[in-house]
This record gives sequence, structure tokens and C-alpha cells, in this order.
Amino acid sequence: MDSSRIEDFVANAALLAAHLTKQCEQATAQQQAAAEGLQRSGDAVRAAVAAGKTELAEHARQAVREGLSKEVSALTRSLDESGERLRRAAAVLQQEQDQIGRRMRALSWRSIVSIGVAMAAVVAGSSFWAWQNVQRAERAQVRAEVLEALQQVTITSCDGQPCLKLEAGLPRWSRNDEYVLIETGSAGSSETRDAH
Repeated sequence: MDSSRIEDFVANAALLAAHLTKQCEQATAQQQAAAEGLQRSGDAVRAAVAAGKTELAEHARQAVREGLSKEVSALTRSLDESGERLRRAAAVLQQEQDQIGRRMRALSWRSIVSIGVAMAAVVAGSSFWAWQNVQRAERAQVRAEVLEALQQVTITSCDGQPCLKLEAGLPRWSRNDEYVLIETGSAGSSETRDAH
């Protein structure tokens, strides 16, 4: 994998993380706005209920005078029950908003960890690839040195024994002093044979 593809991958991963973070923030903001709206609605309903209670109380006083106190108290109870149901709904919505916030944070962390693991894998793969290239280069250099040395050496057979043609000053074959004898496990025959 070349460095431009790695850079593209890292850039794309960073864009994905930024996009996911932005979506999480937007979802959290929307949930917060909804909760605040519901809270305002609840406050307005409570205020309306309180105003309604006051008004009903006034009507109740009048109804008592007129003999309708039982019906007014039933209406007051009904309003109280409606207000309580609304408060419970607001509490449930708040709990759901908290759960969504926790899920979004967990998703953000998972995304960051996934991107980190992917980047570590890319770095490890690139390092391994570079190490292999260094190994190949070292082997190629050794082969090149051997080939260069072999160009300066002539190898042949002297009376059935391997021999080399090397520089001056080394022990030579008695029949052709351009060649140096190589010691092997088995000695060659002593018959005369001309070197190439």
C-alpha cells in the first residue's frame, strides 16, 4: 500500500469520524430542544391547570351556592390527573433522551476505536512491507557482490579436483599456475589433465 493511499484512508477515516460526531451532536441538540419544548409545554399546561383550578375554584364557590359542588370537584380531579399524566410523559421523554445520548457517545467511541485499529493495521502493514523490501534489497546486494566476485574468478577442474583462477601469491596448481587448488573432502586423482 503506497503512502498516498494511506493518506487517503486516514483522511477518509477522519472525515467519517467528524461526520459521525456532527450527527451525534445534532441528534443530542434535537433531543435537548424537544425536551425543552416539552418542558415549556408542561410548564404552560401547569400554568393553565393552575389558572383553571383557580377559575374552577371560583366557579366551585358559585356552584356550591348553586348546589353544583360535586361536579366541580370531579372536573378538578380530572385536570389533576391530566397534569400528572403529562408530567409522567415528560419524565419518560427525558429518560429516552438520556439513553439516546449514551448510545451516541458509545457509537462515537466505537467509531474512534475502529478508526484507531484500522490506522494501526495500516501502519503495521506498511512497516511489514517496508521491512520485506529492506530484506529483498539486502539479498539483492549480496547476490550482486557474489556475481561481481564470480566475474573476477574462473572455476574449473584440475585433474578431477575443483580449482579456481585467482590473484597472484596464492598456492597454485603445479601444472597451470593460473589456478588455485581448493581443498575438498575427497582428494582428486593425480592424473594429468589440462585446465581450460
